Parts: sequence; C-alpha cells; structure tokens
Amino acid sequence: MAFEEYDDYEQEQLVKEWLGNNWLTIVAGIAIGIGGLWGYGQWQNSQVMKSHSAATEFAALEASLKVSEAGEIDQLIEDYEGQYGSNIYAVQARMQAANKMVEDGNLAAAKDQYKALIAAKPDKPIAEMARLRLARLLVSENEFSAATAELGLVQSKAYQTIVEEVMGDIYVAQGNHSKAQDAYQLALNEGEGYSGKQIIEMKLADIKVVN
Repeated sequence: MAFEEYDDYEQEQLVKEWLGNNWLTIVAGIAIGIGGLWGYGQWQNSQVMKSHSAATEFAALEASLKVSEAGEIDQLIEDYEGQYGSNIYAVQARMQAANKMVEDGNLAAAKDQYKALIAAKPDKPIAEMARLRLARLLVSENEFSAATAELGLVQSKAYQTIVEEVMGDIYVAQGNHSKAQDAYQLALNEGEGYSGKQIIEMKLADIKVVN
C-alpha cells in the first residue's frame, strides 16, 4: 500500500516502524558502503604503488637488456612478467629485446620474442605490429607460408600498406614478379603518408626492370 494513502501521522508511524524493523540492514549497508569506499581508496593507492614499482623495475630491466645475452634476456623478461604481468613495459621490453637480437643476427631468438608477445594477447594494434615484424623475419628466412599466415591475421586498415609490401617481398622471393608488382602497387595506393613509400617505389621500379 502506497504512503500517500495515509495521513501525515500514519506515514510517520509507518516510517518509524520500517526504520525499527530495518535499522540493522541500514547500519550494515552504511558500514559496507564506507568500507567499500575505504577499500577502493586502498586499492587505488596499491595500484599507484604497483605502477610506480613496475616503471622503476622496467628501467632496471631496460638497462640489463642492453648487456645481456639472448637466454638471459628471455629469463629477465619472464621474471618481470611474473611479478607485474604482461603490461605495457613488458611489451616494450620484448620489442626492444627483439630489435637487439635482430641487430646481433639472432633471428630465431627475435622471432621467439615476437611470438611470446603475441601469445600474451596485448591490445590489437600492438599484436598486429608484432605480427608484421615477425612476418618480415619469417620472409628473411624463407618461411613464406608462416609469414603469409601472420599477415592474414593483420586486419587493421592502418597496416594494410605494410601487409601488401611484405606480400610483395614474398612474391619476389618466390619469383612471382607479376603478383609482386600488383602487391607493391596496392601498397602505394593504400600508403598515403607512409614513411616507407619511397622504398616501395624503388621495389616496384626494380620489378618493372626485371619484367
């Protein structure tokens, strides 16, 4: 029955009765609410502290990456991920590690870094960037089927210029100059503002000379 069906006094009595019957629930709710706010504040503070610690540890990790060997690097990153998870610093560490390994000529170790990064399921743009870099390494080692499979998983339009360029590289390596020309041309058509456009133009020009 709605409160407006009673006069003021009756409404007052109803409220008092309801409060009398439910005071424990109300007090408990307030306590939980206050506790929840305090707990949320504590959680926020802990997250800030954890983030600060993760950044500090990454600085130390970054320094170690520059002077460590491939096997040591992988263990260092795994230890970091074990403590802080696959956060943005871990992603950056694996990217830097892969770059170092490429410079050192250790392509197998570099590929492992990109595969581990992808397996950690980062945000889509990062995963796709890793796939593109992995695909380039696979092409350099004549693993064309694996490279094509990685490229097929890159769906963002922003990366399509690079996808077509690498596909062109695959076709060149396979001796299919006609498909390579088409791929490079498509890369140029898609690549407005792409910093590597001049390189693609050179690749396309080389193909035309061969043909």
